[in-house]
Amino acid sequence: IESEKTSLKEGERYKPYTVTVYCIKNITSRIFYLPEMRSACTKLKYVLQFWTKQFQTHNIPDPKSSTEFIIAHALGKKTLFGVEPDTLLSKTQTDHVKSFCKMRLTRMPVQYILGEWDFLDLTLKMRAPVLIPRPETEELAELCCDTLSHLPSGEGQVFLEIGPGSGAITLSLLKRYPELQAVAVDISEEACKLTELNAHNTGTSDRLRVINGDIVDSQVFEQLRTHAPFCLAVSNPPYVTTAEMASLQEEISCFEDHRALHGGEDGLDVIREVLLRCSQLIQPGGHLWLEVGESHPPLVEKFTAFQETWKELPRQLVYKSTITDLYGKPRFCHLITS
Repeated sequence: IESEKTSLKEGERYKPYTVTVYCIKNITSRIFYLPEMRSACTKLKYVLQFWTKQFQTHNIPDPKSSTEFIIAHALGKKTLFGVEPDTLLSKTQTDHVKSFCKMRLTRMPVQYILGEWDFLDLTLKMRAPVLIPRPETEELAELCCDTLSHLPSGEGQVFLEIGPGSGAITLSLLKRYPELQAVAVDISEEACKLTELNAHNTGTSDRLRVINGDIVDSQVFEQLRTHAPFCLAVSNPPYVTTAEMASLQEEISCFEDHRALHGGEDGLDVIREVLLRCSQLIQPGGHLWLEVGESHPPLVEKFTAFQETWKELPRQLVYKSTITDLYGKPRFCHLITS
């Protein structure tokens, strides 16, 4: 604590500190010492420096960007782009920043703290433990858009998403193609409710049917069949292996739903089920897009090429291509029904 006190320059006007001990009782039971800003009206640049330093001290990932998003939210903005560093924050705004930064110190993701996040051209509500969309998920949505743009247009076209989470992919497709309809199925009740809320906020509720259930459940599958055939199906299923689960960041392991992450010993448990069921739900010549682990595309291709896989099924999926993500990793599988 003493080192925190003496690290300040004597007479520094905008950084009067006291030192307070906080014990954050969360899943990590983290205890830390936190200096406290006590100025009634403080310049943005000092607030940014202060909390960035705290995040660095406590090994919080992306310390500066986390602070920037939180300060921007306190100012009623999305980012600090164009905001002058000497902008004065009121006591209400600094209290807002302090409250949110204390949440971030527990390793809570910024998306959950802010309660919303941008996905392509949409702003979606975010709630724990529903999976937070990643940049790769935006790429998956764009791949689906490209596929849909080459399909015959017209009313009656319906697509399926398995595991929509917040509804990001489904809602972005519905907004871009106003003639489309969609069905989304998720095992998580929280995810279904969040998808419905975001659909309401984006004005797409009338073209979306949300089903809460597991695709391996025969009743859920029969319910999906009543809406089939689908011109396209998309899924970002759980694909993290058992070994990988043990090394996830606390932001993920402590806050996001493990059912949306864990794909079994090899990460393919849910992917296999998605492949088998989508082959019976997608129309002949229809498309399936999957986001998978970087080691999975050849395994998915091998699984679909094995004839015993489709022995008792009237239709099968044919592996078409593997697409890399923005980091150059093999991430997306494109399949079509025969």
